[in-house]
Amino acid sequence: MSDELRLLARYEPVIRYTAGELFLPTHVDGFLDRAALWRGGDTECLVPAGELDARTLAEYGDRHRGEVLYLRYVERPLRGAEYRRWRRERGESAFRPGERFAAVGLTARLVDAALRLSLLVRGAVPGGTRAAAHVEYDRRPSPGVRPYYGRVFRDGGYLVLQYWFFYAMNDWRSTFGGVNDHEADWEQVTVFVPEPGPDPAWVVYSSHDKPGPQLRRRWDDPRLERVGDHPVVYAGGGSHAGAYAPGDYVTTVTWPGLESVTRWWRSARRRAADGPGAGLGLPFLDYHRGDGPGIGPGEQHAWTPVVVDDDTPWIRGYRGLWGLDTEDRFGGERAPAGPRYERDGTVRASWAYPVTWAGLDAEGPDPGAAADERLHEVVRLIRRYRGEIRRSSAGIRAMGRPAGTRADPELQRLQAERVALEDGEPPPTPAQPPDRRLPSPAERVGRRRFLLLWSAASASVLLGGAALIVFSPPFGVFWSVVALLALLVAVEAAARARLLRLLWRAALTAAVLLAGWTVVEVVANHWRTAVAALLAASAVALWVGNLRAWLSHR
Repeated sequence: MSDELRLLARYEPVIRYTAGELFLPTHVDGFLDRAALWRGGDTECLVPAGELDARTLAEYGDRHRGEVLYLRYVERPLRGAEYRRWRRERGESAFRPGERFAAVGLTARLVDAALRLSLLVRGAVPGGTRAAAHVEYDRRPSPGVRPYYGRVFRDGGYLVLQYWFFYAMNDWRSTFGGVNDHEADWEQVTVFVPEPGPDPAWVVYSSHDKPGPQLRRRWDDPRLERVGDHPVVYAGGGSHAGAYAPGDYVTTVTWPGLESVTRWWRSARRRAADGPGAGLGLPFLDYHRGDGPGIGPGEQHAWTPVVVDDDTPWIRGYRGLWGLDTEDRFGGERAPAGPRYERDGTVRASWAYPVTWAGLDAEGPDPGAAADERLHEVVRLIRRYRGEIRRSSAGIRAMGRPAGTRADPELQRLQAERVALEDGEPPPTPAQPPDRRLPSPAERVGRRRFLLLWSAASASVLLGGAALIVFSPPFGVFWSVVALLALLVAVEAAARARLLRLLWRAALTAAVLLAGWTVVEVVANHWRTAVAALLAASAVALWVGNLRAWLSHR
């Protein structure tokens, strides 16, 4: 066994899937044997199914560099009787969906309805593709083999171990009620071992194209589940995205073009204490339950490692998509590119410079160098703080007031850290990024019957009410809209046991509006009295301030 294989085997992950998962990691060669290579929007088939392999793929990729290329795994989706036969042969799925709409707010449900309607007009994977892909997947050679494509290289003072997993299809939408379907899927786990080692420092699980700093986890984090030296990944149902803990995750996908508006909206909702799940994004449950098949040490299936590198021909030569190009302008239903490239043909950051992609440049793999750098930084901060304190004290004394004598707590902390570093103690542990993906709390997705019924019907009630207002508004258009919104908000609050809080907020808002209206009325009708009262209050406040300053100098 080569050194690379030994390293990869030492830290290879354990992946646990959700019950009902149809597609597990598979060999690239078996996929290519049943795929066809196309160029640009169904215009020309370059290599028909049955004649394609990794070498041919690399050759055509180099020959047609700069052109739009994609693979097509499913020649014809299953329809009618074929689809029903597939359903019967597959049997009842072990997957039981969660209460997605009960886990998100009313606004999110409306956005979801818009997404469903948008599938009618934008590029989407045809219905029946999942079934046809599963039929082809079942015919693959060596069905018991579960490969990963491992890469070992050095970057930024780390020994980087990358594990790439290839799936014949992402069926998140059609099987698990998620946001998209697309042919082919690539996911990765990356382990960072600081040189000269011996133990890893960080691990990153890929998840829905999110940046590395949001996905990384310290190796010594007690929340990182491991089987020996093997990190445990809970793969999302159909999406295959990685998670560190089992559960049902509310995943919000931002509507393209509304990223800045979405960030503002989420911030406003957090300040209003409405909790997670609210926003202008597309809300979906990502099921990382781990109650299905597992692969890796201690699981029912073992890994078959395949070593690759930057010069592997099919990885370097082919820049196209690994499945059907639906030309979806939102990108969700388009197949992904390979491990080395993005869809536009540029090199992936996670492949070319994984340390920077994971946000680890500032951490530094060398503890001694990190301590020296931190000591220089602390000394610089101490000098800056001292300068600021002295300038502030000089300004206070120039005003004829005594400068404060209390020690600055931040300066004290920095001085203590300086002494510790000079004594050879290690620098502070790099901060663990906050968890941005946590399983949904049970109380938000509990099986409360009224909440479930309302969450399923609320969007339809709103649309039906809007239709009534357009056709024949019972109280006039404006007040009919107000009444409809008030009804929806009240029922939503009651379903979530927040009606009293809603009433309290409504009363408080009404009181503030009434007070504001009263002030406006007083100013408008008795402006002389209002101005005189304002001037008198200002005079009193100024006199009190000056009196306190005079007394402090006596």
